[in-house]
Amino acid sequence: MWTTLNQTIRRWRGVLLTVPGVAGGLLILRFAGALQLMELAALDQMFRLRPFEPADPRIVLVTIDESDIKQMGQWPMSDAVLAQLILAVKQQQPRVIGLDIFRDLPVEPGHQELLNVFTSTPNLIGVEKVIETAQGEVIQATPVLEQRNQISSSDLLLDTDGTIRRSLVYLTNQDGQSIATLGARLAFIYLEGEGIELEILNASQGEFRLGRTTFTSLQPNDGGYVGVDAGGYQILSNFPKLPNHFRTVSMTDVLEGHVPNNLMHDRIVLIGITAESIEDKFFISYTADSIAAPSGAEVHALLTSQLLSAALDGRPLLKVWSDLLESLWIVLWSTIGAVIGWTSRSPRQTTIRVFVLGLVLFVSAYGLFLAGWWVIIIPPLLALIGSAITSNSYLLWENLKEYARNLEQKVEERTVKLQQEIIERKQAEDTLSQQKQLLQAIVDHIPVMITLYNEAGKVEFVNRQCEHILGWTTTDLHYIDLIAECCSDLEQKQQILNHMLSATGNWLDLKIKTKDKHWVDTTWTNVQLTDCIFIGIGQDISDRKRAEEASILEERNRMAREIHDTLAQAFTGILLHVGAAAEQITKKPALAQTHLETLEELARTGLAEARRSVAALRPKLLEEGDLFSALKQLTLQMRSSTNTDLTCNIIGTAYSLAPDVENHLLRIGQEALTNAIKYAHATEIQVELVCEEPQCVLRVKDNGQGFDINQIPPNEGFGLLGMSERVEQMKGELVIHSQPGQGTEVVVIVNRE
Repeated sequence: MWTTLNQTIRRWRGVLLTVPGVAGGLLILRFAGALQLMELAALDQMFRLRPFEPADPRIVLVTIDESDIKQMGQWPMSDAVLAQLILAVKQQQPRVIGLDIFRDLPVEPGHQELLNVFTSTPNLIGVEKVIETAQGEVIQATPVLEQRNQISSSDLLLDTDGTIRRSLVYLTNQDGQSIATLGARLAFIYLEGEGIELEILNASQGEFRLGRTTFTSLQPNDGGYVGVDAGGYQILSNFPKLPNHFRTVSMTDVLEGHVPNNLMHDRIVLIGITAESIEDKFFISYTADSIAAPSGAEVHALLTSQLLSAALDGRPLLKVWSDLLESLWIVLWSTIGAVIGWTSRSPRQTTIRVFVLGLVLFVSAYGLFLAGWWVIIIPPLLALIGSAITSNSYLLWENLKEYARNLEQKVEERTVKLQQEIIERKQAEDTLSQQKQLLQAIVDHIPVMITLYNEAGKVEFVNRQCEHILGWTTTDLHYIDLIAECCSDLEQKQQILNHMLSATGNWLDLKIKTKDKHWVDTTWTNVQLTDCIFIGIGQDISDRKRAEEASILEERNRMAREIHDTLAQAFTGILLHVGAAAEQITKKPALAQTHLETLEELARTGLAEARRSVAALRPKLLEEGDLFSALKQLTLQMRSSTNTDLTCNIIGTAYSLAPDVENHLLRIGQEALTNAIKYAHATEIQVELVCEEPQCVLRVKDNGQGFDINQIPPNEGFGLLGMSERVEQMKGELVIHSQPGQGTEVVVIVNRE
């Protein structure tokens, strides 16, 4: 028997060592109060996971919010207004009225009227503050209500984190008299109407029966609490979770009669303040933020609803286990965790089992919570995790020692094998060296450039062909940045680096500066060798580039000759025939008609040639100079054929714009000048080019007839449409100012970049 016992103890030694240490340590922490806040937070979470319950139909709240205060124009409200409010509520014959507003001092006018209402309303319950404030003050009730025993306490219990989780039912005032809190007093009066009265079962244990439920006072160490102040008669708050608030009406609606006739009949009516400016908000277990925090009156209503539901409907109160049972609960989960850690084959398996059983613990505690039991979660959860980690660590340590013993035995065997591996490795290195020399010879004599670089774009090796073309050796590239030698623009550098690391097989043309400061046209593709090593393959394409440039120049000259040989001849013929037709138009009309027909044919031919050739060439004026000189030359040409006074000026220093932008600006200026001369019959035209740092502005202004922009027929205005399209292509701005008889101003604004 002793042998079997020793074997069992040795087999489960990890569990037997772990459970007392972990469970004992957690019990010490628990009874020291170190885990109280976490346990209370876990309780709040279970409250928030609880399903919704319908609002208690026996309770109606009359609230005083910000709009009501603005309507009155003062706070506190006068006694006259409060008296009117109570009378309006009283007319609906509620069973009891709770007034959660202090009235220890008169607020004129209407104080005597309010006292008369207090005297004539036996079912009205006022409040006083019994527990002293931080300044040692209390707030007395209205003397009239106190004399008639129609008062209650408005005090609420806050935990150290400012949350209400306990509810006062009774407490003792400074005179040694027992006084019920407002929520409890309202519930007791309502239940008296149902024939239910408080029945004391055990005064020493704080047990009493109320309807279908037995109440027990809270003890200092109940549930997750440790050494809490359990003065007075306290119970755990088990407020219902409401999807909406209680049935609520505002003070203004009550005073103006905007409430249903039977809304408050035979119900509990609680009058209280919900205005944000009064700062009468409290956190409860359901509250996640200050916006949703209920007011003091709503908290009293929640306690009333809890007591009514327990007494009339049998809704369970929140009960707790004894200290002994809770300690055994912690030891149980510590044992479960130790067994898991000791029997698991790996930390991963331990983690999965702990997670599953932790979920079982939470679901079990939540199920008991829904049934009315507050079962502690944090200490058993920590016991489960701590014991599993400790026992599994001890198991791993035992396995590690066993592994070390086995390793020592294998070291000697491995030493013999290692000597043989060294000989084989030496042979392999010799073979590899020979293959490397062969590969080097092939790489050096291949007629393309080869580079080896890492993921940062740093070149590690170049072959002999690369050294021959670029002049850079492998040693040189250890001290320079080859990408920086290709370009100075950061965006272009990133583009080159992306291409080098993409290894898509596409070719990229690059200009690379050689070691002797010459530029070489090359093209490169890439191959990824490993995760961080790439091979670049390049070719010298300088000859091909020069051939392409020569081809482009030849094509340009060919088109220039074609334009000269076609358009120039066509325009010359047009001029000759125009002159001839002008001489014969009156003398020989038939001959003039022949000239005109020939003139039409020449014009059509010239137009076709212009459409074919000009689409690919910049205007001649821009080819010969910058934008301002082109505009200047354009105004000189038009000045020679008209009597209009034309001027062209520039403000600022001229700079180059994109070719297409200069072309668009020149064409817009040409169109504006033509329109001013041909249609507006202007006598003065000013062309102004403003060259500023961020933008360029072209302005054409005339003193012609002007026009109404909104009155242009749809089938006309093609010139203005063309201007708009050109400005849109430049992503610029077009502004046209014109009125009939006041001239026209065309302004085009484009960004310099």
